[in-house]
Amino acid sequence: MFPDCETWHFGVLSFTGTGHLNPLIALGQELVQRGHRVTFFERPKIRERVEQAGLEFVPICSERSTQARKPPQPSANLRAELAMLRFNLQRTAQDVERYLRESPAALRRAGIDALIVNEIALTGPTLAQLLRLPYFIISTSVPHNCGWSAYPWYSGYRFMRSPVNIVERALLEVTAVRVRGPIRNALDRYRRCAGLGPVCAMQKSYPPLAQITQLAQCLDFPEVRLPENCHYTGPFVCGAVRPAIEFPWERLDGRPIAYVSLGTTRNAQGRILRLVAEACDGLDLQLVISLGGRFPPEEFADLPGAPLVVSFAPQLELLERARIVITHGGPNTVFEALREGKPMVAIPLAHDQPAIAARVARAGAAQVLPVMRLSAQRVRSAVTAVLKDPSYRDAAMALRKQIHATRGVERAAEIIEEGLRRHMQEWRRPTGA
Repeated sequence: MFPDCETWHFGVLSFTGTGHLNPLIALGQELVQRGHRVTFFERPKIRERVEQAGLEFVPICSERSTQARKPPQPSANLRAELAMLRFNLQRTAQDVERYLRESPAALRRAGIDALIVNEIALTGPTLAQLLRLPYFIISTSVPHNCGWSAYPWYSGYRFMRSPVNIVERALLEVTAVRVRGPIRNALDRYRRCAGLGPVCAMQKSYPPLAQITQLAQCLDFPEVRLPENCHYTGPFVCGAVRPAIEFPWERLDGRPIAYVSLGTTRNAQGRILRLVAEACDGLDLQLVISLGGRFPPEEFADLPGAPLVVSFAPQLELLERARIVITHGGPNTVFEALREGKPMVAIPLAHDQPAIAARVARAGAAQVLPVMRLSAQRVRSAVTAVLKDPSYRDAAMALRKQIHATRGVERAAEIIEEGLRRHMQEWRRPTGA
C-alpha cells in the first residue's frame, strides 16, 4: 500500500563489496535528502558503514550457516579447480536460499514501499514479485545484459588458465537479470513453492520499473542499444559516504604519484603487485599501493623501489593527486579515476573488468594489458607510454568533463522517483478507466 504523500520507504538489496556499496550508499543519501526513508538489508559486516552514512540497516543472514564449509586448498591441477568450482556454486546457491528464507519477513516488518536491487543481488526480483513490490535494478558497472561477454577468453582480456575457468565464468558471472545453472535451480525451487513462474520469465512477468547504470553513455560503445527502460546516469560518487582512513601523508616525497589498486573482492594476485613494482622501479614515480584488505602490508616490504603500501587508502584524495592509475578495471576505481581525469593502465582479472577496461581503452584513456601474458616489461612499456603520450591524459580529461555533466546520483534519484510516481498513478487508476 502506497502512502498518500510522495515520500517512500526504499529497501536496498546491496552487496558487501566496496565497489557496489559505495554507489548504493550515495544513492541512498540522495534519496534521504529528497525526504524518503532508505533501509539496507544485508549481512551485519556493513552495518557500521551504512549507519555512519545516516541510513537505516536491517541485518540479514546474521547467523553463520551450519552448512558452511572451508574452501578447498588452491592448486593448479584439474581436480582442485573442479573442487573449487563446486564449492563456489554450492556456497552461492546456499546464500540465495538463506536470503530467500530470511528476507521476506524482514521486508514486511519494515514496511518497504519499493526495492532498489543491486544487479548482483540475485534474489531481488524474486523477493519483489513475492511481496508485490515495485523495484529498480542498479548496475554499478556495465549492465550485465548489455556487454559483459563481449570479450571472450582468447582475446587475452580475460584471465583463463584452463577449460574449467571458462565453465566457471559461464556459471558464476550471474546477476539478477541473467542467472544460470545450479544458482537458477535454487531460485526456481523457491519460486515453484511460492507459486511463481520460472526466473527466466521474470523480465516479462514482473519487470523492474527501470534499470539504471552508473556507466556514463560517453564511455559506452556506440553500437550498444540499451533496453527502453534502461538508463545511463554516470557514476554515483559522494565523498561523504567514505569512512575516514588513516594514511601516512608525510611519506609522500613530492614525486608524481602512480596509484595502484586491484580492488577488494578479487584482489588475490599478489604477483601482479610485484610485477608492477618491478616495472615502475627507476621511473620518476612514487608508487602508492592499496591492498584492499587482502594482504598484510608487511608481505610487500621488499618490493623494488620501496613503494608506499597500505591495507586501505583514501582513494578519492589520492586520485586527485595521482598522475597515473594502475588498476584491475573495476568500476569503483575506474569511474572515480575518470572523474578526476586520470589516465590508466588496466589489468582486468574477472567478471565485468574486461568490459570496463575495453571501453576506457576505446575512449583513448587507458592501455589494457592481458593478465595471461603479463610481465614487468609489458607493464613498464604501458606505464611509460601513458605518461609520455599526452593523448591519454587529454582523453581522460575529456571524459571527466562529460562525466561531471551527467549529474550521476541526482539523475538516478529522479528516474526512481518518476518511475515510482507513474507506477503509483497506474495502481490508483480505477479498473476500466
